[in-house]
Amino acid sequence: MSNLFDYLEWRGDLSLESVPVTEADNLAFSLLSYVDLDGIVPADPKQGSVTLREAAAEYFFIHPDAETRPLGLILPADILTLFRRMAKTPRFRNLRLTGYVNTVCEEREMQFSALTILLPGERAFVAFRGTDDSIVGWREDFNLSHMDEVPSQRQAAEYLNGLDLPPDTALYMGGHSKGGNLAVWGAVHANESVRKRILQVFSNDGPGFTAGTVSSEAYRALAPRIRIFLPEDSLIGLLLEHDNRYTVVRSGRKGVFQHDGFSWEIRGGSFLRVEKLSKRGLRTDTVLRERIDAMTRAEREHMVRIVFGLLEATGCKTLTELHASGGRAAVSILKAYRELPTKDQKTIAFLWEKLTTGKTAANTKKRRPESGTKPRKQDKGKIHVTFFPLFTP
Repeated sequence: MSNLFDYLEWRGDLSLESVPVTEADNLAFSLLSYVDLDGIVPADPKQGSVTLREAAAEYFFIHPDAETRPLGLILPADILTLFRRMAKTPRFRNLRLTGYVNTVCEEREMQFSALTILLPGERAFVAFRGTDDSIVGWREDFNLSHMDEVPSQRQAAEYLNGLDLPPDTALYMGGHSKGGNLAVWGAVHANESVRKRILQVFSNDGPGFTAGTVSSEAYRALAPRIRIFLPEDSLIGLLLEHDNRYTVVRSGRKGVFQHDGFSWEIRGGSFLRVEKLSKRGLRTDTVLRERIDAMTRAEREHMVRIVFGLLEATGCKTLTELHASGGRAAVSILKAYRELPTKDQKTIAFLWEKLTTGKTAANTKKRRPESGTKPRKQDKGKIHVTFFPLFTP
């Protein structure tokens, strides 16, 4: 299997002047956006830029053991190896980086980060970060299920509108996971002066949108320039409404682990294609739609509020902290659950069953909890934890 690292080794000596941006470049830039470049890359192009090689030298000087420390519970350490290798590769090392922003705001329930990579020939690639290790970032992801617009989406459009680049600069943009969603949403909702300069928008297994976004005139106008890549067993990229004009990529892993871009197979500068989603992917698409559609928007919002209220009771800010706290976090969650009103305890049990079994409103209506009911004696105060079945439908 040839992956992104093989691409750097085999094609990394070819300049971007001789071979313009490829699908593999898009993935490399998108994954690079996960690196914390605060204090290394200027936030405003007016403040200048640094080469990728200079940024890597500074980063690994500050963090000499970086590649032995994970970026977070869910982010592959290979991202830092990619950063180091790109900095040594003629194709990438002299590219200039600017416009780095990273905002995590609990009050607004927003996690947003972006990076602008200046390319030869008055071109630039804007990379949007996907979900990081922060719990607030995951809450914002879940908010996508019941909100027409989340703060990071609006921020993506504002970032593009505010980019202080020469007016003739042509733009690529992309991202992995939620970053792909932000790239597309930001492009669709940016000012006309920005949209007309967009060459391509890449979404690498990014979740979809509300039906209104996909059917909008602005989306349809930009659609020929939007490139959506999904692995065979895609899960994240099939969430919500999505454009059916996607390309299926071969991965060297199975199931949800195909979300890892380093598992995607590459030949030359392109992803290896397969004809269609796997049976697992097609089944996931059907199951997800049935289960999510079975919940009203109000039910999704209510469930997100309660679930993340329980997680916030632990005092943890990141998934890494939550995992490290182990039993202490479980005790905090159980205590917070017991303090919930009976109505909320019953509601979350009802909505969780509805989500994980695909019950529809019609065949669950008679079982909907009423505000005055009490939990069964043997269930009171207990949380039954099962592996979330959407990953293995």
